[in-house]
Amino acid sequence: MENPRTVFTQISEFLEYLGSDLADATAKFSKAELDDKPKFPFQCSRHYADLIKKAANPTALLRQILPTKEELKNIDGFVDDPVGDLPASKSDCVIQKYDGRALIVSTATCGVRCRFCFRRNYPFREIPNTAREVDNWLDTHTDVWEVILSGGDPLMLGPGKFRDLVEAIAKHPSVTTLRIHTRLPVVRPDLVMQHFELLHELPARFNCVLVSHVNHSDELDSESATVFAQLRFSGWTLLNQSVLLKGVNDSTDKLTTLCRKLFSQGVLPYYLHQLDHASGVAHFEVDDNTARSLIDEIRKQLPGYLVPKLVREIAGEKSKTPV
Repeated sequence: MENPRTVFTQISEFLEYLGSDLADATAKFSKAELDDKPKFPFQCSRHYADLIKKAANPTALLRQILPTKEELKNIDGFVDDPVGDLPASKSDCVIQKYDGRALIVSTATCGVRCRFCFRRNYPFREIPNTAREVDNWLDTHTDVWEVILSGGDPLMLGPGKFRDLVEAIAKHPSVTTLRIHTRLPVVRPDLVMQHFELLHELPARFNCVLVSHVNHSDELDSESATVFAQLRFSGWTLLNQSVLLKGVNDSTDKLTTLCRKLFSQGVLPYYLHQLDHASGVAHFEVDDNTARSLIDEIRKQLPGYLVPKLVREIAGEKSKTPV
């Protein structure tokens, strides 16, 4: 079990830790608005809580993690499986939507529970040996050249289980690219570093891509910079995908600042995702016209390599769809 000083699972303890200095920010989430017994449980790392304490815009970070009663509203078009994970499931832990690529749901565990999570209602399964299941599946799918580790967050796996999973993938010469999607560089950088011996080795064995999930510039600090610098030194390609979120990053200034700060830490903006329509997240939605206008303004202020692609995922489609 995690040390309570490392992970908060009770909202009251989390707010007490933030203290009186953030009273104005937390007051925006009144007791009447907060859901203290959410179906999708609250969890926040101490590191992320410390980022909130230091943030220029703490409300933007608080909004991503505090459960509110807005999540209880039933909104047409917002469903439990918005991106079609279940129809694309090939085994208990393998999802394949795109030719030549396969995604591994490696764990149900995350470093923080983001309120806009598209897998907040996903029926995660307890798998006795994920590495063996992936190994067996790849035996009969020799067309797969890229394996994507997702979850939950794959870097939440213990070092032994993470290494076992990677070694199972490495047994298959058809797999030439390994991609990891993670929020841990800004949520639990300590847990990224516990894997660093293996992460340092992998670029000699695969084309390695790490896609960080950072939504606001206040999530980036000296520790994330250290993680990214060491990964770049080891030979990883570093990309970022953000979700466009109302009240978090839905302004030109916030997005341009995020893109520039990512680049200062060696990470290229990759995707700006329109919100996946998961049940309970409708209050984060930004309409398409506003989203396009934001990208148009960003394009005027930043070089093309720092302008993320505005996309959405549509269940059943063979690629992300430009907006």
